[in-house]
Parts: sequence; structure tokens; C-alpha cells
Amino acid sequence: MKNLVVRSGSLRMGGLERVLIEMLQNLDREKYKISLIIEDNSGEENVFLNDVPKGIEIYFLKPEELIKRTHYHRERKSNIYNKVMYNLLMMKEHSFVLERTKEVLKEIESKNGEIDVFLDYDWGARRYVEKLEAKKKIVWIHNSVPKLLKKESKIVRFGKNLDKYDTVVAICDDMKKELEEIYPYLKGKVKRVYNPFNFNRILGLSEDKSELTEEQKRFIHEDYIVAVSRLDTVQKDYETLIKGYKIALENGITEKLYIIGDGPDRKEIEELIKTNSLEENVKLIGKTKNPYVWMKNSKLFVHSSNYEGLPTVLIEAMICGKVVISSNCPTGPFEILKGGEVGVLFEVKDYKKLAKELTALLRDKKELERFEGLVTERVKEFRSDIVIKEYEKTIDF
Repeated sequence: MKNLVVRSGSLRMGGLERVLIEMLQNLDREKYKISLIIEDNSGEENVFLNDVPKGIEIYFLKPEELIKRTHYHRERKSNIYNKVMYNLLMMKEHSFVLERTKEVLKEIESKNGEIDVFLDYDWGARRYVEKLEAKKKIVWIHNSVPKLLKKESKIVRFGKNLDKYDTVVAICDDMKKELEEIYPYLKGKVKRVYNPFNFNRILGLSEDKSELTEEQKRFIHEDYIVAVSRLDTVQKDYETLIKGYKIALENGITEKLYIIGDGPDRKEIEELIKTNSLEENVKLIGKTKNPYVWMKNSKLFVHSSNYEGLPTVLIEAMICGKVVISSNCPTGPFEILKGGEVGVLFEVKDYKKLAKELTALLRDKKELERFEGLVTERVKEFRSDIVIKEYEKTIDF
């Protein structure tokens, strides 16, 4: 039995965290003795804590109190004192995390023997991974590196950090190609493995309205289109979504727009809605562990990101039988939708094209049904039982 240590940043609400749980629930427990290291202990925000399978020991690195102190000063960085305190606390956190990780690995080793594989699921250990003891080190990449990091110096440094691992996993073909083009020295190290999806769980939850409030039960019986993501205007580009939706309304669509999720830019998005006089048409539903019931009851799914990795929500929406309209951002949507064969793509920030596609698809019931048939076939490749075999091949190689 392999001694496998999986490390990630948090158990808060998010697409990466959902996929992490899916992996942990499906890896062969007769092949692997699994330990889970989580960097942030987020207290009540650890929404996926109870979904970690029994028998997997969890080790938190940073205490909630330290996280709250750092967050307090980060929110007030415009003040010079708070900026200095934030920088000092970040230095303290980096040092603390490294030492705590070493301690945890020694503890795991004393219980389970030599560590066979250290799997860094959100690349958070990249700055110190060479200081950790394990026979094999694997890192998972979930986003487009140049879009996420932007600065050339950061991109160069990131590549040097990736080279410290034995295997680099990209979650779609576009991302694998992008990594090998940016970092030619990684060729031979990069492997593509899709994210795993539990169809039965998602489809079961898509029928479950038990956690909806009375107001939400009224909302869900309206005609609506839906977007699901973190409320982040930089990556998720809600300005394009809202501007495109407004034009589609002016063109005659009657469906409302529901946005599922929460995040740092909620107030900014609320202001966008207000500025465009869309308070009656656009509803911020908030975060939920079950976005699938909202997907299932929608007319279609819309996505407007500037960049992604492999956008989990597109595949989840398709599992729920929904047609997707998405920005053709790097990386993932083009691959998932097969270049527009099984869904609709528009160029990043092109809100006029988004409006046109929304209007056309919502007016054409036959075209919507044609896409729905194609969607059902396309998503089969992401079934958990198929993808987990690729995970295990990667871990065992």
C-alpha cells in the first residue's frame, strides 16, 4: 500500500475544493494510505470538511486566528501601518507553513512509513517543495499560468518551481500545450488528466430542493439563465455578463439571470446591477453547496471568464443537461465545447456577441434541444470512474 500525502489550500467553497473531494472519495483505499494536509483552517468556512472520507487523517497547517489577523491587515493595506503588518504576517505565515509541513510529514512517516507520493493539489507548496522528503512529488495545475500570473518575472519563477516536481499535471490539453510552450524544459514531465465528476451525485443533487428557502423556491420556478462562480470581477468578468444580458433583454428575452456564488467583489457586482437598472432581473443567490438544482431548472448556463483552468462548472452544467454559452477564454471552454460543436463560444469581453447568442438560443427551441442532445454524449469522458484510473496511473507511474 502506497503512503500518499495530498496537500491543498483549503476546504472552503470552490470548484477546486469540490474536485479535491471527488478525488479523495474515489481513489482506491486498498492501494493508498491517504493523509490530507490543508493549509488554511477556516473554521466555519470549511464547508467540505465532513465530505472527506472517514479514515483519511486531516492535518491543518495555519490556525484560524493567524488567518484572521492576516486578513484584517490585508483589507486595510491602504494604511501604511496595516501594510507593514500584513507584510510581516505574510513572512511569518510562509516560515510557519514550511516548518509545520515538515513536522506533519514526519508525523505521517512515523505512522505510515516512508512517504511514497506527495501530491500538491493547488501548487501551494511550490516555493519549498524541494525541502520536503518524499519518493515522488506531483503538482496539479488548475489555471492558465500566464493569465493568472501576468508578470513575466513571476511566470519565469513559477516555471523554475514546477521543475522541482517529478510530474506536472494539467487538467486539459490546452493547458498542457500552454505549459510546454512556455516552459520547454518541462516537456516529458507534463501529463493531462481531466477532473473527475460523480454523475450520480450531481444528478441526485440536481433534483434536491430541500435546502432552498421559501424565496428561493419561488425564484427557481421562474424562467431564468444561470451563472455559477466566485464573485470575482477580474477573472470572472461579470461586467461582460451583465452588459450582454442587458442587451439581450432589450432584444426581447424575458428570462432572468441568476448568479450563484459569493466572493470578494459582491458589492462591485451589486453596483453593476444597480447602475444598469437590473435589480428586478438579476439576482445574486449567494453561495451554496448545491448549485446543481439551480443548473437543472435553468434554461441554459452562461460563463464569461477572462481565463480559467478547466472550468468545472461548465462540465457540471452539462451533466445536468444544460447547454453552455461561454467565453472562449484560455484555457478549457474551447476544449470542453469542442470548438463550439456542443455549445456556444464568444470571444472574451465581447458582450455584444454574448447578447446575440443568448437571444438566438433562447428564441430557437429546436436549436436548444439539438445542443442538449450533443451535451449528453460529450460529458461522458469526464465520468469519475474513467478519470480516477488516470489519477492512479499518474500516482503509480
